[in-house]
Amino acid sequence: MLEKISSVKQLSDADEVLQNYIFRNLETVFTRSARDIAAQIPCSPSTVSRFVRKCGFDSYHDFQRYVKNEVSQLAGKGMTDTISLEQIFVNQVFAENVLEQVETASALLKQSSFIYCVGMGSSGIMASYAARKFNTIGFKAMYSNEPYAPFLSTQMKEKNSTIIIFSSSGETAEIIEMVQLLKSSNNQIISITNTHDNTLARLSTINIPYYIENQRLPYNFDLSSQIPTVALIEYLVAFCFNKK
Repeated sequence: MLEKISSVKQLSDADEVLQNYIFRNLETVFTRSARDIAAQIPCSPSTVSRFVRKCGFDSYHDFQRYVKNEVSQLAGKGMTDTISLEQIFVNQVFAENVLEQVETASALLKQSSFIYCVGMGSSGIMASYAARKFNTIGFKAMYSNEPYAPFLSTQMKEKNSTIIIFSSSGETAEIIEMVQLLKSSNNQIISITNTHDNTLARLSTINIPYYIENQRLPYNFDLSSQIPTVALIEYLVAFCFNKK
């Protein structure tokens, strides 16, 4: 489905955001102008036009007609008849090489003597879930939802340990400060963030990004989905268990 859009190579960061936006809004995107879509991203209308041409369309109208036809073909059949759940995740939420990233990270975790899972807020819940899963398959793991937890001061210098850090934005000040301390002790850091373009991703040994729309309420309350994070945890644990 939508092969002309999903198979485009060498995407810029703006192109990836546009591609994800199109897949998330299939039923309405063909009714919107380039200016409307640009306002939602946000980006310039010319950025939308360039992406459409990169997909192989002669005009924005051709793009709209193509998407409308594809959606119409799907109307008579269930989504599960045309595409698997894993394909939806890999093609629309994660990078193309996500399984390679997971395998590389799991190889690092397998060699670790201890795994620390850290996050704040809803990401702290993900850290707790990850630590429990790793403990279940026989790994030594603990979690903290406080970046300045006491264990960091004594255990951060332990050799052969790995820290998994969960952060949707990758820009939380307390998390960044903690990572800078951990980096000074040569710790291996795996981060899971929403998009790859953030400070935490750049500071990490390995970053596994996902791409979904942020949903924040006033006062910075976060309603963004954690389903991609749960999926990545499950994959990491599965790879580690198989290798173990």
